[in-house]
Amino acid sequence: MPFLIRYALTGLLLLMGCQVVYGQALIALLFGKKITNDRLKLGIVLGASSSWIEDATGQQPRFGFAIGAYTTYDINTHWQFAMDIIMKSPKGARELRYENTFITPDDPQLVGTEINRMVTYLTVAPLIRYKITPSFGLAVGPHLGARVRAKDSYEKGMEQGTLSYTYNSKEHTHLADAGATFDVQYAMMKGKGVRLNAQFNLGLVNFYKDTNLTGYNRQILVTVGIPIGGGKSK
Repeated sequence: MPFLIRYALTGLLLLMGCQVVYGQALIALLFGKKITNDRLKLGIVLGASSSWIEDATGQQPRFGFAIGAYTTYDINTHWQFAMDIIMKSPKGARELRYENTFITPDDPQLVGTEINRMVTYLTVAPLIRYKITPSFGLAVGPHLGARVRAKDSYEKGMEQGTLSYTYNSKEHTHLADAGATFDVQYAMMKGKGVRLNAQFNLGLVNFYKDTNLTGYNRQILVTVGIPIGGGKSK
């Protein structure tokens, strides 16, 4: 997909997703149980992330904490539309080999050391879910991200302590990322309570720019969804 089209589509969908989720989450927080649409469910997402970079040499997974919100709407008994937005989605990897570097560190003692590549995104995943039972469902949909932060850190143990250097690597990563999300969900109380999700987020475009490197984001995200509104009050 051409550069400008990818950015335009991702920006548009992120804007739409943010407006939908923030708006509905605000309604839920303000009115809570007064929301009477029994098909609509809203909540907060807290999760743990494990990420890595496809095609990067060396590397260990990067672990991090994710936070966001969700909105779901039951189309019928079995089909559900879901919008997941993660305001803080950590990606990247740890201990990449030095051949993955963007620059030469200022301190020559750090040349050749491993790199921790930390990239944080705001992501939106509009999903279609098939509910096998009221509690258990499978979902799939696009995964769109806007890069918020990107940095590389170099660390080396010395007799005097740890020598470290951090480099802001935003200029070497695309603002927009795109891919697909595959989701497995179990929701308690026959679909009306706390939900447990396991997601695999598959990056389909090279998120590097102005470099000869190739890298695709990969992420496993395990979350707990806490309802904050929606459904009829009893």
